[in-house]
Parts: sequence; structure tokens; C-alpha cells
Amino acid sequence: MKIKLSLLLLLLVFSISSCKKYLEVLPKDFVSPENYFNNETELNTALVGVYDIMGSAALYGEILWSQFEVATDESFFRQSTTTIGVQVYNYDSNNSSVAGVWKALYAGIERANILLANINKPAMPEANRSVVMGEALFLRAYYYYLLTSNFGDVPLILEPTKSVNNPEIARTPLKEVYAQILSDMTTAEGLVKPITAYNFAGRVSKSAVQGILARVCLKMAGNPLNDKTKYADAAKWAKMVINSGIHSLNPSYEQIFINHMQDKYDIKEGIWEVEFTGNLLQSGVNETGRLGVLGGLAGTNDEIGNSYGQWNGTRVLYDIYKQQDLRRDWNIGSYYYSGATKTKVFQTVAEAKSVGKWRREYELLTPKNRNYNGANFPLLRYADVLLMYAEAKNEISGPDAESINYVNLVRQRGAGKELNGTNVFTVNVVNGGSGYTTVPNVTINGGSFTTQATATAAIANGRVSAITVVTPGAFYTSVPTVTIAGTTGTGATANVALSIATDANLLPAETADQTAFRSSIIDERSRELCYEGLRRGDLIRWGIFMERMKNAASVATLRYIAAFKYASRPGDNISEKHNLLPIPLSEISLNRLLTQNPGWL
Repeated sequence: MKIKLSLLLLLLVFSISSCKKYLEVLPKDFVSPENYFNNETELNTALVGVYDIMGSAALYGEILWSQFEVATDESFFRQSTTTIGVQVYNYDSNNSSVAGVWKALYAGIERANILLANINKPAMPEANRSVVMGEALFLRAYYYYLLTSNFGDVPLILEPTKSVNNPEIARTPLKEVYAQILSDMTTAEGLVKPITAYNFAGRVSKSAVQGILARVCLKMAGNPLNDKTKYADAAKWAKMVINSGIHSLNPSYEQIFINHMQDKYDIKEGIWEVEFTGNLLQSGVNETGRLGVLGGLAGTNDEIGNSYGQWNGTRVLYDIYKQQDLRRDWNIGSYYYSGATKTKVFQTVAEAKSVGKWRREYELLTPKNRNYNGANFPLLRYADVLLMYAEAKNEISGPDAESINYVNLVRQRGAGKELNGTNVFTVNVVNGGSGYTTVPNVTINGGSFTTQATATAAIANGRVSAITVVTPGAFYTSVPTVTIAGTTGTGATANVALSIATDANLLPAETADQTAFRSSIIDERSRELCYEGLRRGDLIRWGIFMERMKNAASVATLRYIAAFKYASRPGDNISEKHNLLPIPLSEISLNRLLTQNPGWL
């Protein structure tokens, strides 16, 4: 079920003028609140309007995640001719995408302020009023969190701008903005309903508020505020989600993202999502996004679903996965579709592989639009909560058994432990044989499996040099045997090592002390949460954004094949000023009290 209501009243009540700045006055075609908010239905319709900003093209409909998050140490924009733009960190304060994010977020804040100013107007049950108030407060705070994360100090506006006599408003110090964010979110946590009241993740619930509060507190503990006392608060809020008993990890990592494409909810794993519906080819409400369209397994077949494949994974990310980690070949797809056909073309070069986290072949709504779909965007997953708790606890007192266990739970799911049981962990060459001029076939036989494992060989100097597990199979009850057969060569033999319950766990060296565990969590967040709009913010709050981007550029320059060496551009172009976005020039020109961020002209 979606919470998308009729948009007719919404458009009448919350019409936004593109020619007005959002810190000025209300658009002239805005329906006066004096003539609205007369009953509970109108109040809830207004609440939908506050939510609706989330799905705008400037935010999770496209720009925020497809341009501002595409260039990190996880991925790069697959366009060799792109030398200017947000995707390569070569832009200025007049950039339209930057301005769009600012405007959309202040539009959401304005909508929330209007609703909150009229929250007591309609006669309705007080319990229902409290829920609406809690959701509106939280959404306003979340919009401010996105603003401060991207722009630093921003004007703090808590009343409808119609009541502001002087539209020129100075930037509020970051600490004050965060204090308001915490106040609003903490109040909201006591007002909103648990997610079990809805059984879908598109509405703000108690778990969502608690989890985002953990994220906000981690940001406050890091750059630029560096308020280390907030680690304790982050741990507290994350633990409340864990202790609720509502949430758990989906046994299948892949299924999380298939669910997004199929408009299915799993509230155990998926805690909060931006809702989209339809694809503009059906009647009724259509609120569409572009997940899997811009970044996905490239191909133009309309039955599978057109994808431009604009994102490629980096070697930096590819290399930190273990071979047995099933997340690697899901997140960084090993194939694309040849043109308009259904033929899969497999890639062997890491940097040539497209992002594959959201795959249009799983969409159920047909016919498929070439450019838009109804896939929800994930804002908060349970795996993130486990990793946030582990990070916060480590920063407070170093690694402990509980925190290490939470990280290992994420890793075990990534290796498919619950999904596949005992499977093939490695195939080890015992004797390379001789005379191999062509790659032999490898067959893994026996072992009483439910799904058979497969593997491929590599040869060097006439010998079988390595055997790579392609699919590990599932639920082996005994060790299988390996047959190596080809048209040339003889004598190669190999044996199988089956997985054990703990082989996905962190090694002792990775949890030896606070520094080692911190490094492990930094990598684990990337392995688990890549492409979900979190990495740039994580790198900035950890104070390693420049370092990681320069390293990714160096890897591209030194290790990528010639066709992809342009992937170094983001790291080559980046500088300290990119820890914040510029204040949009269009806003500064209308508000003399706004000052620019350092380094931006």
C-alpha cells in the first residue's frame, strides 16, 4: 500500500512558483491557510504535501543521489566526455542542480511550517493530531539535516515565511540548526506511530525517527562540529531500534532491492523509504523516480527495461569485497545487455562494470517507461542501524563483542549464510597439470546440494593456475569433488573447501583495537550501503573525503584500462571547498544577508 493520496487538493494548496525564492514570500497562487485546514482530511492532505517534496526531481526523484553521490570512492560517472558538472566536481555557485536542492528543501520546510502553524485549527481526535504533528516536525527536521549536511550554516525558519516582514535572513550557526533538528526529531519520536501500525515503510514511524536520530548524532560527532558527546546519543537511538524487536535482516541481500523495484515492503529490513508509484504510462496517480534507469545494468530492451548504465563501480570498492561476498557481483554488475537484445555481455574488467543494485528486469508494472519507474528509494535500512550502533560504541570505548557481532551479522548476510547454508567457499588447485592451451571446464560434483556450485579455471604457462567460484551453491551436506576436463592438457586436480558459519566474520586483526575496528566499519558501510546516497556524507563526517577521492583518482590513473582512466577526474578536481556545496548565487543575489561558503566565488 502507498500513502499517495489524491494530488488535486495538494496542488491547489501547495502550489510552488518557480520564480520566487523560498526564503521570500508565498507564491501569489497559494490558497490562504485561513480558508484551509478546516478538518482532519485537509490536515492529512497537507501532510502528504510535506512528504511530496522528498520525491521531487531535485531530491530523491533524481538529482540528489544521481549527481551528488555518483562520484565517490564507490563509483564514477560513465561519460568520458563529461568534464564539467557536479558529477566531476567542476561547477560553481550558479549550478542549477545545487540551486534545485536548496529550493526543494526550503519548499519542504515552508510546507511543514504552514501545517504546523495550523495544526490546532481543525476539530479532530487529539491522538490523530499528535501523529500529524510528529511527522511534520520530523520531516522539517530532516530537510534541515539535508541542508546543513550539504551547505553548512543555513537560515533557520520555523514560521511560515508569509509572516516574516523582512525576507532577508542571515545564516544560522550550524550548532543552533542542529539543536533545532534534535529538538524536533526528539519530540516527533514520542508522537509518531510504530511501523507495525502501517506495515509499509513510506511513512515516518518511531523506528525511522530513532534511526535517523542516530545518523544525525553521528554527523554531529564528526566533521565539522566534532561534538564527541553525540556518539553516546547515536548509540542510544540505534539501540532503541534494535531493542524494539521489530526489525531484522532480510536473509537475501538481493531481495531488498528487488522489493524496491517491485513495490513490495519488508518492514523488518526497510525502515524508511521515499515512495514512488506508477511510471506515467498508466492512469491514476503517477509519482515517478529513476532508480535503475540512470544507474543500472545498461541495455535498451524495453521488456527488460531501458537503463543508461551511467554509473560504474570503482576498483576501490570492488577490491574490498571477499570473493565469497555475494554483495559484490550484485552491487557491481558483472554483465550488461547488448543493445536492444536480451543477450548478456559479461565484463571481466572491474572498472567496466556498471552499478547493478537496482535492476529493471524485476519491475512488474508493464509496459515499462524508458525513463521513469515507481521504484522506492531506501532512506534507512536495518543493516545501517546495526553498523551505526557498532561505530558509535567503538568511538566511545573501542570494539566489544556486541558491536563486533552486529557487524558480523551484516557480513554473514552478505555471504548468504542463512540463505544458502553450507556451500563452496573455495576451490583449491592441488596440481596444475601441463599442456593446457585452452581453458578447461570445471565441474563440481556430489555433496548432496540443493543448488550446485559452479567455477571457472584460469591457465598460465600451460598449467591451471587458479579456479574461481562463480556460484557457491547451497546447502551442501558433504564435500564435493572437482573434475577438470578440456580439449588440451592433462593432470590438473583440485579440491573443495566448504564454508563454515564464521568464515564471513571479521578477522581478529580487523577488531584488534579502536583504529582497526573503525577502518573495518568504514569499509563495511561501503560494501553494504553503496549507492544509497550515504557515502559522500560519511566520508565528509569522518574527515577523509579528500583523502579517499585522491586515492580513487590515483587508482584510476595507475590501474584502470585506457578507456576508463577519465574516472580520475572527480578526485583530480576535488578540493577542500567541496566538503560543502556553494550557497546558490540566485539566493545570494536576492538575500544580501547570505554569505558564501569558503572557496566558492
